[in-house]
Amino acid sequence: MSSVNLRIGAIGLALTLAATTAWPEDAKFTAGPTVTKEGGQTKISFSVSAATDVEVAVLDSRGDVARHLAAGLLGPNAPEPMRKESLAQEVFWDGRDDAGKPAAGGPFKVRVRLGLQPRLAKILGRNDNTLSGSICALTTTPQGELFVLLADPFRGRAELRVLDRRGRYLRTVMPYAADTPEARTEPVGHVKIDGRRHPLVFNGQGHNFYPLVAGLRGQTMAWHPEGYLLAASAVGSMCNHGPPRHLIAFHPGGGAPEKTGFVGPLIRKPRGFMGGSGEGGAIGMDRLAVSRDGRWIYLVQDFKRGYLEKGERRHGVYRLRWSDKELGDVWLGAKEPGDADAQFNDPQGLAVDSQDRLYVCDRGNGRVKVYSGEGRLLGKFPVGEPEQIAVDPTGGEIYVLCRKALRSYDIMGAGGGPAVHCIVKFAPWTGEAPRELARLEFDVKKRVAEFMALDASAGPRRLWVSFYTGYNRPNALVPIDEEGAAFKEGQPAGESGGLHYPTFLAADPRRKRLIVAEFASSHCNVDLGSGAMTPMRLPGSDLTFDRDGNIYLMGGYNSNALLRLDGEGKPLPFPATGTNKLTVKFRAYGPNMGLRGHCIAPNGDLYVRRSPDHACVTTVDVWGPDGTPKKPALINGAGSGDSGIGVDNRGNIYLGMNLKPADQPIPADFARAVPGQPWKYYRQADRKPPWSYLYANPYLFHMGAIFKFAPEGGRIYGNYSPKAPFIDDELALAKAPSDAADYKSGYLRWDVKVVGAKWRYGGIGIIPHSFDGFTGDDGCECLQSQLDVDPYGRVYAPSAFYSSVEMVDSAGNRLARIGTYGNADSAGPGSRMPEPEIAFAWPAECDYAEADGRLYVSDSVNRRVVVVKFDAAAVKTCDVP
Repeated sequence: MSSVNLRIGAIGLALTLAATTAWPEDAKFTAGPTVTKEGGQTKISFSVSAATDVEVAVLDSRGDVARHLAAGLLGPNAPEPMRKESLAQEVFWDGRDDAGKPAAGGPFKVRVRLGLQPRLAKILGRNDNTLSGSICALTTTPQGELFVLLADPFRGRAELRVLDRRGRYLRTVMPYAADTPEARTEPVGHVKIDGRRHPLVFNGQGHNFYPLVAGLRGQTMAWHPEGYLLAASAVGSMCNHGPPRHLIAFHPGGGAPEKTGFVGPLIRKPRGFMGGSGEGGAIGMDRLAVSRDGRWIYLVQDFKRGYLEKGERRHGVYRLRWSDKELGDVWLGAKEPGDADAQFNDPQGLAVDSQDRLYVCDRGNGRVKVYSGEGRLLGKFPVGEPEQIAVDPTGGEIYVLCRKALRSYDIMGAGGGPAVHCIVKFAPWTGEAPRELARLEFDVKKRVAEFMALDASAGPRRLWVSFYTGYNRPNALVPIDEEGAAFKEGQPAGESGGLHYPTFLAADPRRKRLIVAEFASSHCNVDLGSGAMTPMRLPGSDLTFDRDGNIYLMGGYNSNALLRLDGEGKPLPFPATGTNKLTVKFRAYGPNMGLRGHCIAPNGDLYVRRSPDHACVTTVDVWGPDGTPKKPALINGAGSGDSGIGVDNRGNIYLGMNLKPADQPIPADFARAVPGQPWKYYRQADRKPPWSYLYANPYLFHMGAIFKFAPEGGRIYGNYSPKAPFIDDELALAKAPSDAADYKSGYLRWDVKVVGAKWRYGGIGIIPHSFDGFTGDDGCECLQSQLDVDPYGRVYAPSAFYSSVEMVDSAGNRLARIGTYGNADSAGPGSRMPEPEIAFAWPAECDYAEADGRLYVSDSVNRRVVVVKFDAAAVKTCDVP
């Protein structure tokens, strides 16, 4: 079954244009094509059976496209140069190539294709056994499955994977799989469009399809006896400040348990804007355990005072039911630390044994305390700096991870004796201090143990331990088995060779390569034949190729330079300047991620979107192929977060911008399911869940649109905060001409007027809001998406909201919705999830490669690049006389 929905629609500046299309398998020729000479030009004539999309090209003797003549949907809104309202078409060729030069390489043929159907060509870069992100939690099932929470706590991305007892990949639980029952995805949040389910986007910068998970921190998750997993929700991130915190529940097969839903009791009230990077650097852990009958949930919160409600950390253990509305007061312990039997000093890990006894790590007092299910202290035993604890459910043996109360980075830097950084095994609790049975010590100058989980499903019993190995280095996930009275470490799980966080990309099929930028500017060179990846060092991030395989790269943070490099990445001067650098003042948000796009036009000109800083308008500047400035500020006044640019062979310019029509700010597809109003920092408390959990409305905050401008460019007036500094007065709203089109800013805060745009197509992105009513990192513009355009003027625009790439012709008609939702397990025919054929979780950047006619799309959440080919329902060629 195809993954493409071909319902057609085109959205104009002020109205929606209707069109109909034939399904690809119904498209056929009724006449032609024929080629004749007329008035010094070549005329191509053909007729088709019904309105469908067509493509007309001139091929050289090698079969390469010498001129892209026309492509788009026939009907009332057929794009130029095709006739409107006609199934019979005549298209003329002037003998020139896409650059406007006399075409070389004859003899020539004309090719006409009907009914293009996107199909999966291949997937590049994905290795399910490559562990990406920081490991923030480990837990095992009674069957020996290992659940691994991978997260980027600073920005908010989160993923929950399941490994087998050997540490090999089994499945992804968060985000959920495409075949997850709707009863389990509805509590998380989804919307039905054209009969297909799409997860709701809850945080654009965190790439989150679940509420309350942007900024998940390290924790001990806990299994409920009924088989679902309990966790504590996100503390917050640099771009999602002060969210409410709840207990949350995961079904082990994906989505939420039907019995409980996803969101449970409130454990911290929302705080809103905190300044700076919010909780991006929050330090601390949550510890969870569940009573044997599932009635009680035990919780310890360990965060700096500033991250807790009223700035208070209580040195105790909370006890609550899932049905409780909020946390209440501590059940064991007190507000202040102490060393008495009724007190704790820095309580940490929790565990429940087969007799329902609760074990509590009292790190500051160097002991583990044991309580009955009713809260009566049964005893205690000394352990140096205990942080995490596990109890064998059958034999009762006790395993304790001991480590200092510092960040792993600081532990590694400070060093210290291994005796206070170790795993200790004790005999079962019998009412007095248990005997130590085994000990494994770690050299903290090389690695620091962070999380531990016990697998008692088979013998020998196995501990899984994740290690911090250094700043910006991947965690190590190591199995540790019992061998007699000792521990024996196994080989780390996971493999290298997979993408971690693919973003910008550029394909060069002529040289059989694809360069992919990972988050924070590292690059890899992917062989398009074998799929093999090799690291590549480039002094920037966002990039594009010219026809000769030269690289045009936006330089690193504060470089204010666009660099020209040869195919090996070495400096290549522009012919007119003698240097390989063009001075382009821009801010590389992120760092080196918030680039707004640049492209090489079919005639060789270089088009660059430039965003100088937050809240300042952006421009489109044009240079000639030799590096000579041609058209500064060809388009001026776009928002500082607007992103994506492409140019067709007629010189039309296509931009991604976040501007909304006042009468329909959200596409009708979503308007039935998501709010159409803005809010800020958890205010307007009457919003219903899940929207009450969000600091902003992502369907306004991050949903953008394609805008088409003629070669003459255009202007956007008033598209900046009234408080923004350094804005050209000529772009003030009052300076807009009377015939300018009316819009609202991305978050509906103020009026904007646009001159020069031919049409708008909404529903793409993410495209950041351009500081519309927010300040600080809570208004982050660091991550975005970028569209691409082929020489015909067909636009390929990623949409995290539709989990697709929107394919739109030069008149604004939607030709295809390429792909639909699927997590990493949806990898096409032969995969664990063969349908949909083309699946995206978070399509981020597109590159249409004219050389092979394929579309390359980075999927940041599924950590891969999807390659799409285009089959035709009918193809005919004929010679040019």
